[in-house]
Amino acid sequence: MTKDIVSGDFYWFTHFEDCCIIAAVDCTGHGVPGAFMSLIGYNLLNRIVNEEKITDPKNILMELNNGVLGVLHKNESESKDGMDIAICKINHKQNTLEYAGAMRPLWIVNKGPDGPELTEIKADKYLLALNKRPRRNDCLYY
Repeated sequence: MTKDIVSGDFYWFTHFEDCCIIAAVDCTGHGVPGAFMSLIGYNLLNRIVNEEKITDPKNILMELNNGVLGVLHKNESESKDGMDIAICKINHKQNTLEYAGAMRPLWIVNKGPDGPELTEIKADKYLLALNKRPRRNDCLYY
């Protein structure tokens, strides 16, 4: 069946100046609907970062949200199609990581005195493209 071949999950990567930006995305829907959302998300991420030069993870999320809403022409009475996403920006010169997430946390593994230690940075409980305008500080940003 088609729904077993195509998927709504994808990753995205780009290198920009001294940074790389990585996104892990889980789109709602199975099969063709999920794949359609993936195509929308992938193309919007390319436009937002590579063409518009927006590299701040929280601003990427805001623009992605606005872009998906615009493409789908959604209003509040429509479906619950959207996406969970984690975006990381790694600055290789400064050795820093910035993160923003919608329903997808960031897990960091460090060496601890008794072995590996796992730290979870929780994401916002906010699904992209639900036509709810984010309020200030809605996105977690590290």
